Amino acid sequence: MRYRNVLANLGLLAALAVGAAGTLSARDWDDAWRGDYQRQDRRHQYRDLRGDQARVYSMRADIARDRARLNEDIRCGREAAAARDAADLARDQRALEAQLRDIRHDQRDLYRDEQSYQRWR
Repeated sequence: MRYRNVLANLGLLAALAVGAAGTLSARDWDDAWRGDYQRQDRRHQYRDLRGDQARVYSMRADIARDRARLNEDIRCGREAAAARDAADLARDQRALEAQLRDIRHDQRDLYRDEQSYQRWR
């Protein structure tokens, strides 16, 4: 009989503890979910930014090779090859500028997310 009362009291305490946790408002639950989502979103944005920066390094190396090839073609008098190299260089430079614009946009977006997260907390 004594054990039955102890178990009943423990069950009652457990139910009260679960009920107290369940009394959190819907806003509290929503805030907790949004915080996790925003942290995960920022992680993905940082990963995307690192990939973009790696692409920029690769593009810059490609542009340096194109410039060296263009200079060699000009020095040797190969006008047709120099024209092709110049077109390739211009295309690569446009792609690099587009990638740098994307990085600036991503950085601005991350900054705004950080600021809104700080205000929201």
